[in-house]
Amino acid sequence: MMKMLKKSFALLLTTAFCLGLTACGSSDAVAGDDWRTTGVVVGSGTITHTGEGSVNVLVTIDENSAAFYKDEQDQILFDSVAFPMTVSDAKESFNDISFDDINGDGESDVCIGFVHAPGDSTQLVWLWDPEMRYVFWESLSVINSGRADDITDYIGLWEYGNENLWLRIYEDSTWEFVNDQGDTIEYGTLWADSVGITLYFDGSGDALQLDRTVSGDLIDKVNDTVLFPVEEIQSSVPYFTRNGLEINAAVEQGTFLLEDGVCSYSGLGDGYNTDDCYWEIIKNGDYIHDGIRELHFDAVCYIPESSIPYFSEQYFTVTGSELYDFYTGMWLTAVTSYGNSQRGDNYYLHTVNWQGNSYLIEFAYSTDWQYNVGDWAQVLTKSYAVYLPEEYDGLVFAAEAQPMSYKDAAKRMQLDSISPEAAIMDIDTIDPCNSLYFSLCY
Repeated sequence: MMKMLKKSFALLLTTAFCLGLTACGSSDAVAGDDWRTTGVVVGSGTITHTGEGSVNVLVTIDENSAAFYKDEQDQILFDSVAFPMTVSDAKESFNDISFDDINGDGESDVCIGFVHAPGDSTQLVWLWDPEMRYVFWESLSVINSGRADDITDYIGLWEYGNENLWLRIYEDSTWEFVNDQGDTIEYGTLWADSVGITLYFDGSGDALQLDRTVSGDLIDKVNDTVLFPVEEIQSSVPYFTRNGLEINAAVEQGTFLLEDGVCSYSGLGDGYNTDDCYWEIIKNGDYIHDGIRELHFDAVCYIPESSIPYFSEQYFTVTGSELYDFYTGMWLTAVTSYGNSQRGDNYYLHTVNWQGNSYLIEFAYSTDWQYNVGDWAQVLTKSYAVYLPEEYDGLVFAAEAQPMSYKDAAKRMQLDSISPEAAIMDIDTIDPCNSLYFSLCY
């Protein structure tokens, strides 16, 4: 899981600004002069902390921080806060500052208000922490200046590397981390600037900076992880693995039994029957050229005589087999709406999107039924030609068991128009746990 920019990050920033402001104050102070008359003071108040008593302070401000100096003739820095972003008009828009105890712990907190224009204001809040000193709290702050415009390019869904985590950003500058089930893991608000965005975690005060790249992705430098925009949540665990679908058959390794892999019936379902058959995959060619892998293979189904009951009239014998993507579970549907390419007619085209990459898969196939071949009553051969990117290895051939009723078998024949490109677990009348799966890109 990712690391966060913890409260220590805010402390480091505060410390850095303290050092910088101390040096600046020391170099500008002139012996004998009263710095309070130079016009740099914008506010005042009293800071009270347990064990430190109460100190009257004067406030100076710039676009990155506010400094609190003791109300004395010599310019002595007492404390400071660093802004979570650059407030370019800080000096002009500064409105007020308060050191009231906001959370009731008896310690002075900090609240700074800016009014940039009528109806456009910013309120920044820091709570006192005895170890971290002042910690910025985005959840208690109100930042209106330019946020809606700033976050336009970030609104939407971002995949967080290979962490099985997604960042969803909303129009109101809120965000959430979700898992592959859509469950919220973390949430909060964000600030956008010219560099990228900063996520503030609600309730904890933690922050995480994400920088925008030239290509439009986001980089989490703390965890050395890239976030890229996606259309939908997609687990980093392959679909087949996630759903317990194992590659249980092998190419070029002979025949494999598929129980209830063939159905037979006459008329409109008369005598409907399911029984066993055997499948094998025979490769006829496997070539790589110009970044494309060209794959030719035969998927052969052998149907024993014993699997076909006696019919006194014409009957039908049906088997089921399809191509799927291992990573997304998508059915590479052989239907006209996904057909035709520059290779010719009846080539089916599908795009698999996985881990920020797109893979175009093209395929065509033909079928051949033969009867009384050796010991087999019927033999079906499906001859495929497939073209896919060289780096893609997720093509799966599935030989599927048949439904237990004619009604479901008839419905299955319409699935190409009912659920094209559906994930295999979501296809009606298909029982994914009783299929044979061959990996074609081993």
